[in-house]
Amino acid sequence: MDWMDYFYFSLINVTTLGLGDIYPTEHLRVLAGVEALTGFALISCSAQLFWTMMQKGEKA
Repeated sequence: MDWMDYFYFSLINVTTLGLGDIYPTEHLRVLAGVEALTGFALISCSAQLFWTMMQKGEKA
């Protein structure tokens, strides 16, 4: 595997798409799950921050 394959796998995990064309084996499955949960948390926090900023803009 090339570095671009690793980057692609990581990007797919962080965005929580999980396409499945490249998949981890053995202990790396746990790491991939943690990466997916981290990506989900980052997306959720970003959405919440954006929502809060939009609500403050409406009240001003």
